[in-house]
Amino acid sequence: MMRSVLKQVLWLHLLLVIAIAGDLRVNITNGSLKQSGRADHVSIKDLAAGMVELGSAVNVIGSTTFSNVNSGAQNQYLIQATLNGVTYSTTFIPSPTVTAWETSITVFESQEIVRDVNASVPFFVIYGFKDKLYVQKRLILENVSNPPISFMAAPGLINVHIPENVTEIEYLTYKNGSMPISTSPIKTQTGQVLPNPIKPGITEIDIAYYLPYEGEKATVSELVGYDIDHFHVYAMPLDLKISLPGLSREGTDNENGLAIYAMEKVKAGQLLEFQVSGQGMSENDPDQHANHQQSTGKIVVETRLDTSTELLISAVLIMAILMALFISISQQNEDMKQGSIQMLKDRKIVLLKEYSSFKDSAAESPERDKVLYQLVSVYKTLDRIK
Repeated sequence: MMRSVLKQVLWLHLLLVIAIAGDLRVNITNGSLKQSGRADHVSIKDLAAGMVELGSAVNVIGSTTFSNVNSGAQNQYLIQATLNGVTYSTTFIPSPTVTAWETSITVFESQEIVRDVNASVPFFVIYGFKDKLYVQKRLILENVSNPPISFMAAPGLINVHIPENVTEIEYLTYKNGSMPISTSPIKTQTGQVLPNPIKPGITEIDIAYYLPYEGEKATVSELVGYDIDHFHVYAMPLDLKISLPGLSREGTDNENGLAIYAMEKVKAGQLLEFQVSGQGMSENDPDQHANHQQSTGKIVVETRLDTSTELLISAVLIMAILMALFISISQQNEDMKQGSIQMLKDRKIVLLKEYSSFKDSAAESPERDKVLYQLVSVYKTLDRIK
Protein backbone atom coordinates (compact mmCIF):
# COMPACT_ATOMS: atom_id res chain seq x y z
CA MET A 1 0.00 0.00 0.00
CA MET A 2 2.74 2.42 1.01
CA ARG A 3 4.73 1.59 -2.12
CA SER A 4 1.70 2.27 -4.34
CA VAL A 5 1.07 5.63 -2.69
CA LEU A 6 4.73 6.59 -3.08
CA LYS A 7 4.65 5.66 -6.77
CA GLN A 8 1.61 7.87 -7.31
CA VAL A 9 3.27 10.73 -5.44
CA LEU A 10 6.48 10.36 -7.44
CA TRP A 11 4.55 10.20 -10.72
CA LEU A 12 2.57 13.31 -9.87
CA HIS A 13 5.76 15.06 -8.85
CA LEU A 14 7.35 14.08 -12.17
CA LEU A 15 4.41 15.51 -14.09
CA LEU A 16 4.67 18.79 -12.20
CA VAL A 17 8.39 19.33 -12.55
CA ILE A 18 8.54 18.52 -16.26
CA ALA A 19 8.31 21.85 -18.08
CA ILE A 20 6.11 21.20 -21.11
CA ALA A 21 6.38 24.05 -23.61
CA GLY A 22 3.27 25.27 -25.34
CA ASP A 23 1.46 28.25 -26.89
CA LEU A 24 -0.41 30.88 -24.89
CA ARG A 25 -3.08 32.93 -26.62
CA VAL A 26 -3.82 36.28 -24.97
CA ASN A 27 -7.18 37.83 -25.84
CA ILE A 28 -7.60 41.60 -25.47
CA THR A 29 -10.92 42.85 -24.08
CA ASN A 30 -11.90 46.52 -24.08
CA GLY A 31 -13.71 47.07 -20.78
CA SER A 32 -15.00 50.49 -21.85
CA LEU A 33 -16.56 49.34 -25.11
CA LYS A 34 -17.49 45.84 -23.83
CA GLN A 35 -15.99 44.15 -26.87
CA SER A 36 -12.81 42.69 -28.28
CA GLY A 37 -10.11 45.34 -28.08
CA ARG A 38 -6.63 46.34 -29.11
CA ALA A 39 -3.37 47.11 -27.31
CA ASP A 40 -0.36 49.14 -28.29
CA HIS A 41 1.96 46.64 -26.61
CA VAL A 42 1.53 43.21 -24.99
CA SER A 43 4.24 41.32 -23.11
CA ILE A 44 4.68 38.15 -21.08
CA LYS A 45 7.13 37.97 -18.17
CA ASP A 46 8.27 34.97 -16.13
CA LEU A 47 7.64 35.73 -12.46
CA ALA A 48 9.60 32.69 -11.28
CA ALA A 49 12.65 33.90 -13.22
CA GLY A 50 12.61 37.40 -11.77
CA MET A 51 10.33 39.17 -14.28
CA VAL A 52 12.32 38.10 -17.33
CA GLU A 53 10.44 39.10 -20.47
CA LEU A 54 9.78 36.06 -22.67
CA GLY A 55 8.10 37.82 -25.55
CA SER A 56 6.18 40.86 -26.68
CA ALA A 57 3.97 42.10 -29.49
CA VAL A 58 2.97 45.56 -30.75
CA ASN A 59 -0.22 46.92 -32.28
CA VAL A 60 -2.23 43.90 -31.18
CA ILE A 61 -5.82 43.68 -32.42
CA GLY A 62 -8.02 41.08 -30.77
CA SER A 63 -5.37 38.64 -29.61
CA THR A 64 -1.76 37.55 -29.83
CA THR A 65 -0.01 34.23 -29.20
CA PHE A 66 3.24 33.56 -27.35
CA SER A 67 5.14 30.34 -28.05
CA ASN A 68 7.49 28.23 -25.92
CA VAL A 69 5.63 28.93 -22.68
CA ASN A 70 6.70 26.40 -20.06
CA SER A 71 4.22 24.71 -17.72
CA GLY A 72 6.48 23.49 -14.94
CA ALA A 73 5.39 23.46 -11.31
CA GLN A 74 7.08 26.79 -10.61
CA ASN A 75 6.04 28.64 -13.78
CA GLN A 76 3.92 31.76 -13.24
CA TYR A 77 3.57 34.57 -15.73
CA LEU A 78 2.69 38.24 -15.73
CA ILE A 79 0.76 39.44 -18.76
CA GLN A 80 0.86 43.19 -19.42
CA ALA A 81 -1.04 45.17 -22.04
CA THR A 82 -0.58 48.88 -22.71
CA LEU A 83 -3.20 51.12 -24.32
CA ASN A 84 -2.74 54.88 -24.70
CA GLY A 85 0.12 54.92 -22.22
CA VAL A 86 -1.71 53.01 -19.46
CA THR A 87 -0.48 49.52 -18.58
CA TYR A 88 -2.82 46.79 -17.33
CA SER A 89 -1.67 43.52 -15.78
CA THR A 90 -2.93 40.04 -15.02
CA THR A 91 -1.29 36.79 -13.93
CA PHE A 92 -1.42 33.42 -15.66
CA ILE A 93 -0.53 29.95 -14.37
CA PRO A 94 -0.41 27.26 -17.09
CA SER A 95 -1.98 23.87 -16.45
CA PRO A 96 0.58 21.03 -16.59
CA THR A 97 0.46 18.35 -19.33
CA VAL A 98 -1.22 20.82 -21.71
CA THR A 99 0.49 22.41 -24.71
CA ALA A 100 -1.98 25.20 -25.53
CA TRP A 101 -3.59 27.76 -23.24
CA GLU A 102 -5.82 30.80 -23.51
CA THR A 103 -6.27 33.78 -21.21
CA SER A 104 -7.59 37.32 -21.45
CA ILE A 105 -6.65 40.78 -20.24
CA THR A 106 -8.89 43.85 -20.02
CA VAL A 107 -7.85 47.33 -21.11
CA PHE A 108 -9.81 50.57 -20.98
CA GLU A 109 -10.17 53.73 -22.99
CA SER A 110 -8.55 56.77 -21.35
CA GLN A 111 -9.14 60.50 -20.96
CA GLU A 112 -7.10 63.40 -19.59
CA ILE A 113 -9.93 65.20 -17.75
CA VAL A 114 -10.76 63.55 -14.41
CA ARG A 115 -14.43 62.96 -13.62
CA ASP A 116 -16.52 60.54 -11.58
CA VAL A 117 -13.73 59.94 -9.07
CA ASN A 118 -14.54 59.88 -5.35
CA ALA A 119 -11.76 60.61 -2.86
CA SER A 120 -11.38 59.75 0.82
CA VAL A 121 -8.65 59.72 3.46
CA PRO A 122 -9.31 56.71 5.74
CA PHE A 123 -6.49 57.70 8.06
CA PHE A 124 -3.96 60.43 8.63
CA VAL A 125 -1.84 59.44 11.64
CA ILE A 126 0.79 61.46 13.44
CA TYR A 127 3.11 59.47 15.74
CA GLY A 128 5.14 61.61 18.10
CA PHE A 129 8.62 60.55 19.23
CA LYS A 130 11.13 62.48 21.27
CA ASP A 131 13.08 63.83 18.30
CA LYS A 132 10.85 63.18 15.27
CA LEU A 133 7.34 62.75 13.98
CA TYR A 134 6.20 59.82 11.90
CA VAL A 135 3.28 60.56 9.55
CA GLN A 136 1.32 57.81 7.87
CA LYS A 137 -1.60 58.42 5.54
CA ARG A 138 -3.73 56.73 2.92
CA LEU A 139 -5.60 58.29 0.00
CA ILE A 140 -8.30 56.27 -1.74
CA LEU A 141 -9.57 57.20 -5.20
CA GLU A 142 -12.63 55.35 -6.47
CA ASN A 143 -13.09 55.64 -10.22
CA VAL A 144 -16.82 55.08 -10.77
CA SER A 145 -16.92 56.23 -14.40
CA ASN A 146 -19.60 54.51 -16.50
CA PRO A 147 -18.65 53.18 -18.95
CA PRO A 148 -15.39 52.57 -17.09
CA ILE A 149 -12.36 54.49 -18.37
CA SER A 150 -8.88 55.35 -17.10
CA PHE A 151 -7.58 58.87 -16.52
CA MET A 152 -4.02 59.72 -17.51
CA ALA A 153 -2.15 62.89 -18.43
CA ALA A 154 1.46 64.10 -18.21
CA PRO A 155 3.06 64.62 -15.76
CA GLY A 156 0.29 63.10 -13.63
CA LEU A 157 -3.26 63.48 -12.26
CA ILE A 158 -3.05 62.06 -8.73
CA ASN A 159 -2.50 64.89 -6.26
CA VAL A 160 -0.28 64.10 -3.26
CA HIS A 161 1.70 66.11 -0.75
CA ILE A 162 5.13 65.52 0.81
CA PRO A 163 6.22 68.40 3.13
CA GLU A 164 9.39 70.31 2.25
CA ASN A 165 10.95 69.58 5.66
CA VAL A 166 10.60 65.81 5.42
CA THR A 167 13.74 64.01 6.63
CA GLU A 168 12.96 60.59 5.17
CA ILE A 169 10.23 59.03 3.03
CA GLU A 170 9.73 55.50 4.32
CA TYR A 171 7.43 54.47 1.47
CA LEU A 172 5.13 55.85 -1.20
CA THR A 173 3.12 53.20 -3.02
CA TYR A 174 0.41 53.06 -5.68
CA LYS A 175 -2.02 50.15 -5.72
CA ASN A 176 -4.79 49.36 -8.19
CA GLY A 177 -5.58 45.69 -7.93
CA SER A 178 -3.79 43.23 -5.67
CA MET A 179 -0.18 44.40 -5.50
CA PRO A 180 1.28 47.84 -4.65
CA ILE A 181 4.17 49.35 -6.56
CA SER A 182 6.62 52.03 -5.45
CA THR A 183 6.22 55.42 -7.06
CA SER A 184 7.61 58.96 -6.73
CA PRO A 185 6.01 62.41 -6.70
CA ILE A 186 6.59 64.98 -9.43
CA LYS A 187 6.62 68.69 -8.58
CA THR A 188 4.40 70.98 -10.65
CA GLN A 189 3.41 74.64 -10.36
CA THR A 190 0.25 73.70 -8.47
CA GLY A 191 1.68 70.95 -6.25
CA GLN A 192 2.91 67.37 -6.38
CA VAL A 193 1.42 64.63 -8.54
CA LEU A 194 2.06 60.95 -9.19
CA PRO A 195 2.73 59.71 -12.74
CA ASN A 196 0.37 56.76 -12.25
CA PRO A 197 -3.07 56.55 -13.92
CA ILE A 198 -6.45 56.49 -12.19
CA LYS A 199 -7.83 53.18 -13.41
CA PRO A 200 -11.41 51.95 -12.99
CA GLY A 201 -12.14 50.72 -9.48
CA ILE A 202 -10.26 51.57 -6.30
CA THR A 203 -6.76 53.04 -6.20
CA GLU A 204 -4.87 53.26 -2.90
CA ILE A 205 -1.99 55.64 -2.27
CA ASP A 206 -0.01 54.89 0.91
CA ILE A 207 2.56 57.39 2.18
CA ALA A 208 4.76 57.43 5.27
CA TYR A 209 7.56 59.84 6.17
CA TYR A 210 9.53 61.38 9.04
CA LEU A 211 9.63 65.01 10.13
CA PRO A 212 11.87 66.70 12.72
CA TYR A 213 10.37 67.26 16.18
CA GLU A 214 12.39 69.66 18.29
CA GLY A 215 11.36 71.48 21.44
CA GLU A 216 8.20 69.35 21.71
CA LYS A 217 6.39 71.28 18.98
CA ALA A 218 6.25 71.25 15.20
CA THR A 219 4.02 71.95 12.21
CA VAL A 220 2.77 69.19 9.93
CA SER A 221 1.49 70.56 6.61
CA GLU A 222 -0.91 68.86 4.22
CA LEU A 223 -2.00 70.33 0.89
CA VAL A 224 -5.32 68.59 0.30
CA GLY A 225 -5.74 67.45 -3.29
CA TYR A 226 -9.44 66.52 -3.23
CA ASP A 227 -12.70 67.47 -1.53
CA ILE A 228 -12.96 65.34 1.62
CA ASP A 229 -16.28 65.27 3.48
CA HIS A 230 -14.87 63.92 6.74
CA PHE A 231 -11.12 64.20 7.35
CA HIS A 232 -9.93 62.03 10.25
CA VAL A 233 -6.65 62.70 12.04
CA TYR A 234 -5.20 60.27 14.58
CA ALA A 235 -2.44 60.95 17.11
CA MET A 236 -0.20 58.77 19.25
CA PRO A 237 0.52 59.00 22.17
CA LEU A 238 -2.81 60.14 23.55
CA ASP A 239 -1.38 63.27 25.14
CA LEU A 240 0.14 64.46 21.86
CA LYS A 241 -1.85 67.60 21.06
CA ILE A 242 -2.99 68.47 17.52
CA SER A 243 -4.55 71.87 16.83
CA LEU A 244 -5.87 73.62 13.73
CA PRO A 245 -8.85 75.95 13.15
CA GLY A 246 -11.85 73.74 12.43
CA LEU A 247 -10.22 70.62 13.88
CA SER A 248 -12.05 69.11 16.86
CA ARG A 249 -11.30 66.25 19.22
CA GLU A 250 -13.74 63.51 18.26
CA GLY A 251 -12.83 60.86 20.79
CA THR A 252 -10.29 58.28 21.88
CA ASP A 253 -9.50 54.84 20.57
CA ASN A 254 -8.40 53.33 23.88
CA GLU A 255 -7.84 49.87 22.41
CA ASN A 256 -5.26 51.15 19.95
CA GLY A 257 -3.96 54.10 21.95
CA LEU A 258 -5.00 56.78 19.46
CA ALA A 259 -6.51 60.21 19.96
CA ILE A 260 -9.10 60.95 17.26
CA TYR A 261 -9.60 64.36 15.64
CA ALA A 262 -11.79 65.34 12.70
CA MET A 263 -12.57 68.13 10.25
CA GLU A 264 -15.66 68.51 8.12
CA LYS A 265 -15.87 69.52 4.46
CA VAL A 266 -12.19 69.96 3.63
CA LYS A 267 -11.82 71.44 0.16
CA ALA A 268 -9.34 70.61 -2.58
CA GLY A 269 -6.41 73.03 -2.60
CA GLN A 270 -6.74 73.82 1.11
CA LEU A 271 -3.43 73.95 3.02
CA LEU A 272 -3.75 72.38 6.46
CA GLU A 273 -1.04 73.23 8.99
CA PHE A 274 -1.42 70.99 12.03
CA GLN A 275 0.28 72.38 15.14
CA VAL A 276 1.73 69.46 17.07
CA SER A 277 2.85 69.80 20.69
CA GLY A 278 3.56 67.63 23.70
CA GLN A 279 6.05 65.00 24.73
CA GLY A 280 6.65 62.22 22.27
CA MET A 281 7.12 58.53 22.95
CA SER A 282 10.46 57.06 23.89
CA GLU A 283 12.00 54.98 21.17
CA ASN A 284 14.04 51.93 22.10
CA ASP A 285 14.79 51.06 18.52
CA PRO A 286 14.28 52.65 15.06
CA ASP A 287 11.33 50.38 14.30
CA GLN A 288 9.25 51.13 17.37
CA HIS A 289 6.57 52.87 15.34
CA ALA A 290 6.12 49.64 13.41
CA ASN A 291 5.72 47.77 16.69
CA HIS A 292 2.96 50.18 17.67
CA GLN A 293 1.24 49.53 14.37
CA GLN A 294 1.55 45.79 14.56
CA SER A 295 0.20 45.73 18.12
CA THR A 296 -2.83 47.91 17.36
CA GLY A 297 -4.02 45.95 14.33
CA LYS A 298 -5.75 49.10 13.03
CA ILE A 299 -3.27 50.55 10.55
CA VAL A 300 -0.78 48.00 9.27
CA VAL A 301 0.20 49.21 5.83
CA GLU A 302 3.29 46.98 5.65
CA THR A 303 1.07 43.93 4.88
CA ARG A 304 -0.53 45.82 1.96
CA LEU A 305 -3.73 43.83 2.54
CA ASP A 306 -7.20 45.07 3.46
CA THR A 307 -7.41 42.80 6.50
CA SER A 308 -10.46 42.12 8.64
CA THR A 309 -11.10 40.07 11.75
CA GLU A 310 -12.36 37.21 9.59
CA LEU A 311 -9.19 37.20 7.47
CA LEU A 312 -6.92 37.40 10.49
CA ILE A 313 -8.67 34.47 12.16
CA SER A 314 -8.50 32.57 8.89
CA ALA A 315 -4.76 33.21 8.59
CA VAL A 316 -4.11 32.10 12.17
CA LEU A 317 -6.13 28.90 11.71
CA ILE A 318 -4.36 28.09 8.46
CA MET A 319 -0.96 28.63 10.01
CA ALA A 320 -1.90 26.52 13.03
CA ILE A 321 -3.02 23.65 10.80
CA LEU A 322 0.12 23.84 8.67
CA MET A 323 2.38 24.04 11.72
CA ALA A 324 0.66 20.96 13.11
CA LEU A 325 1.34 19.25 9.80
CA PHE A 326 4.98 20.30 10.04
CA ILE A 327 5.29 18.78 13.52
CA SER A 328 3.72 15.52 12.35
CA ILE A 329 6.00 15.43 9.32
CA SER A 330 9.09 15.68 11.49
CA GLN A 331 7.99 12.52 13.32
CA GLN A 332 7.46 10.47 10.19
CA ASN A 333 9.99 8.67 8.07
CA GLU A 334 11.63 10.34 5.09
CA ASP A 335 9.22 8.81 2.57
CA MET A 336 6.16 10.14 4.34
CA LYS A 337 7.85 13.49 4.77
CA GLN A 338 8.45 13.79 1.03
CA GLY A 339 4.87 12.75 0.36
CA SER A 340 3.58 15.47 2.67
CA ILE A 341 5.83 18.01 0.99
CA GLN A 342 4.33 17.05 -2.33
CA MET A 343 0.84 17.48 -0.91
CA LEU A 344 1.77 21.02 0.10
CA LYS A 345 3.18 21.69 -3.36
CA ASP A 346 -0.03 20.41 -4.91
CA ARG A 347 -2.00 22.69 -2.63
CA LYS A 348 0.22 25.58 -3.65
CA ILE A 349 -0.53 25.01 -7.34
CA VAL A 350 -4.28 24.87 -6.68
CA LEU A 351 -4.14 28.10 -4.67
CA LEU A 352 -2.06 29.86 -7.33
CA LYS A 353 -4.59 28.95 -10.00
CA GLU A 354 -7.47 30.06 -7.78
CA TYR A 355 -5.72 33.36 -6.99
CA SER A 356 -5.02 34.08 -10.67
CA SER A 357 -8.71 33.51 -11.53
CA PHE A 358 -9.89 36.46 -9.41
CA LYS A 359 -10.60 39.77 -11.04
CA ASP A 360 -9.35 43.09 -9.66
CA SER A 361 -12.73 44.07 -8.23
CA ALA A 362 -13.84 45.20 -4.80
CA ALA A 363 -16.47 42.44 -4.70
CA GLU A 364 -13.88 39.68 -5.01
CA SER A 365 -11.27 41.34 -2.79
CA PRO A 366 -12.16 39.50 0.49
CA GLU A 367 -12.04 36.04 -1.12
CA ARG A 368 -8.87 36.92 -3.04
CA ASP A 369 -7.16 38.02 0.18
CA LYS A 370 -8.17 34.80 1.93
CA VAL A 371 -6.52 32.76 -0.82
CA LEU A 372 -3.44 34.97 -0.60
CA TYR A 373 -3.16 34.33 3.15
CA GLN A 374 -3.31 30.58 2.49
CA LEU A 375 -0.62 30.88 -0.19
CA VAL A 376 1.70 32.71 2.18
CA SER A 377 1.16 30.05 4.85
CA VAL A 378 1.90 27.23 2.42
CA TYR A 379 5.10 28.91 1.19
CA LYS A 380 6.31 29.51 4.74
CA THR A 381 5.61 25.92 5.76
CA LEU A 382 7.42 24.53 2.72
CA ASP A 383 10.45 26.67 3.54
CA ARG A 384 10.57 25.31 7.09
CA ILE A 385 10.17 21.69 6.05
CA LYS A 386 12.90 21.68 3.37
